[in-house]
Amino acid sequence: MILELSRGFRHGDEVELTIDKMNERGLGVAFVETVIGPQKMEKRYEVFVRKAIPGDRVRVRIDKTRRKRASATLLEILEPSQLRIEPRCRHFGTREEAEKGCGGCTLQSMRYRHQLAIKERLIKENFQRVGLDPGLVLPLKGMDEPWYYRNKMEFTFGDDAERHFALGLYPSGYKFEILNLQECHLQSEFVSRFVPAMSHFCASVGLEPYHSRRDEGWLRNLTIREGKRTGEVMVELMTSPATEVRLGTETVDAEQAARAFAAEAQRLASEFGRPITSFYWSRYIAEKGSRTRIEETLLHGEPVLSEEMHLPGEQRLRFEIHPRAFFQPNTLQAEQLYAEVIERAGLLDADSPNRPQTVLDLYCGTGTIGLCLAPYAERVLGIELQPDAVDNARKNATDNQIDNATFFVGDVGKVLASPEFIEARGDAIDLVVVDPPRSGLFDQAIEQILEIAAPTLVYVSCNPKTLADNLVALTAGGYQLEVVQPVDLFPQTYHVENVALLTRR
Repeated sequence: MILELSRGFRHGDEVELTIDKMNERGLGVAFVETVIGPQKMEKRYEVFVRKAIPGDRVRVRIDKTRRKRASATLLEILEPSQLRIEPRCRHFGTREEAEKGCGGCTLQSMRYRHQLAIKERLIKENFQRVGLDPGLVLPLKGMDEPWYYRNKMEFTFGDDAERHFALGLYPSGYKFEILNLQECHLQSEFVSRFVPAMSHFCASVGLEPYHSRRDEGWLRNLTIREGKRTGEVMVELMTSPATEVRLGTETVDAEQAARAFAAEAQRLASEFGRPITSFYWSRYIAEKGSRTRIEETLLHGEPVLSEEMHLPGEQRLRFEIHPRAFFQPNTLQAEQLYAEVIERAGLLDADSPNRPQTVLDLYCGTGTIGLCLAPYAERVLGIELQPDAVDNARKNATDNQIDNATFFVGDVGKVLASPEFIEARGDAIDLVVVDPPRSGLFDQAIEQILEIAAPTLVYVSCNPKTLADNLVALTAGGYQLEVVQPVDLFPQTYHVENVALLTRR
């Protein structure tokens, strides 16, 4: 259908569209053919609609336009897509509806198998975009139970749309308003009950959320970590650095207020059957002229949360997780992800003459991947710029009695040329593993990988677009792409992980 318009789309226009596809950010996309003005100028718009899915016939309001692209707000679903189902969570929907608009789950209005199909298609489209063979992308590995899978979530204190106290998540597209959660199906049933109960407690005793624009208030964030394998629970309350806090009609010492919060959190957690094993009170301190810092105080329990990872061959690794430490947010699927790395790298076949002996984990962070590979290799070498992350990796190696993993602090190029590293690596590097952030590998990192020239390279990526771009550079530099295995670590969202195997030509 072609729309006849007197002018191009502008802010505030209401139009009816059919959603053709979903993009890599989880937005519905409609391709709209128009003829504009008396000259009948043809123009094809690409309109992005949040919370719309392929096949929906919708009425939208245009919010922004730029050349041939426009973003729009979903006003009404005129004809629902055959892919559409009733969302599980009461908060799913658009912000214009009461108690809806949560930005946490963007795809839960579709059956899980359709979510997997769309993610797989997006990966293949990115490969086609840069001239890579989409046939190398294997079927995406999903979860048997795609709910209650996250081991960490951060909830924010603030005001809701009516300026009432709220604890929850930001609505899609908003950063100064909080959706007061009454349930959440991403982390656990315990968290789904615990967060609303703590919100009610804070509102009832008069604790105030922090407002950055006014630099007033106290409560900033509530972060909850859970050991999916161990059952442990870590809670961190993040506040402003205020030394005195309003508690009801009184003004009390901030530590007294934090301990009152912790006591109520422990009481509720025990009532819900999940006692808190670690409780931190952390103060976020941002002073003009000084580096932003976080001061942590352990108010209850252990200083770390312990989590286990189960790997092929009945290998078990235990990780101690500090409030600032990174750990994959989906423990069970992270096990699948790292099992893919181990298998694709050829580390499971102990009798193979091509089995890698020396593994280099570049930009290794806290060393999670390297430590998971260590039981299957002769030696693992990790390089990371952040000293704190390397300290964490070394401690986890010691705790797991892994003596064949060595971690180096510093710039990759300098470490590779250092006498200490050259002595540790032996004759050659057989396998390089990289797991960069969403922005992918920078040009310098790609040059360093090509200079190492390991026979096997495994690239773990959370962004299909930057993965495809980097693979083009790596294949141009002498590597051949063998296969890509997607793994769904984030059901109900548009995010997806990939394990790409490359071999040196």
